[in-house]
Amino acid sequence: MNSAQILLDKIGPHPSKASKRISANKAVEDFANHLDWLCSRHVKKSYNQSYLVGWVFGTKRTFNKKSEADGYCRANLLVANRCFKDLLVQMRGGRVKITSKSLQNYSEIVRSYVFDLKPVAEHLERQKDKDYVLFVGWQNYGVHTWEVFRVSRQLAIQSAFRGQLFHMDFKTSQIASVFVLRQALEAKFFRLVGVEIYNKDGDSPKLRHMFHYDFIVSHPHYFTFRHVAFTDLKKIYEWCNDVVHHVYHAVAWELDFAHEICKGLFNPVSVPPGSGWSINNAVEIKKVDDMQHEFMRHFVVSYHHGIWAIEAASPEALCI
Repeated sequence: MNSAQILLDKIGPHPSKASKRISANKAVEDFANHLDWLCSRHVKKSYNQSYLVGWVFGTKRTFNKKSEADGYCRANLLVANRCFKDLLVQMRGGRVKITSKSLQNYSEIVRSYVFDLKPVAEHLERQKDKDYVLFVGWQNYGVHTWEVFRVSRQLAIQSAFRGQLFHMDFKTSQIASVFVLRQALEAKFFRLVGVEIYNKDGDSPKLRHMFHYDFIVSHPHYFTFRHVAFTDLKKIYEWCNDVVHHVYHAVAWELDFAHEICKGLFNPVSVPPGSGWSINNAVEIKKVDDMQHEFMRHFVVSYHHGIWAIEAASPEALCI
């Protein structure tokens, strides 16, 4: 196994005998050395911050030229290597070596570094070695909207209770909870429709915030909301927007009330024993193809800028 595979195996639930014989410190250092080696082969210049920011945070998701893909990968490899070195300092915690406990405590972010570097490293190194593989594997980058909603709820609950070792600041965490709730609602409205729209550069159109919500409200025959009055969510979303834009602490009961109502959109409902069940069964959609074609027509007549590709995906709902 190479250094990336060993490190992943080391932090996995069932490490192999081979990785058990390697110390946590060596597993991490070997991977860090491999990143240094990759940088020495592919990053030949010193780039200023503006150049790196332009590539790392640029909105472009597709590349028209090989040179664009190379620039993106070089910048991200360099930044990843710098940030990984900073992470190692945190993991050591003032000690000379990284302990097994420290590696496990940071296992999620370490795993993310390894997986996120796979396409970057392989794109660059395969230009020199066509058989190069950082490691064999893949991860899912998506999250369900119910997971985002759960984080909003956790921020609200944990910041309100002081009897724990780690305590979050109450006021700012409550505001952050509203930020996350807004994101969960916005993503859910989008995913209930399940239509992807993008141009030749992979960019999405700049639709107004309530574009998907308004479509759902105006086409109620397609959607069944089993435990929430969908039209109530508009006021909650607008309240979230006000908190997000003005950054203030809402009155004590507003956030709890918002979560109580919104959980009917995200939380699955129970079904009789032996019946089919879905994590997304809080919302049912009938005639999915008809609904999505109707949305496509709605977009075409409502948005007059640019040339767009439109693609149907599976809605985040129980489709019947």
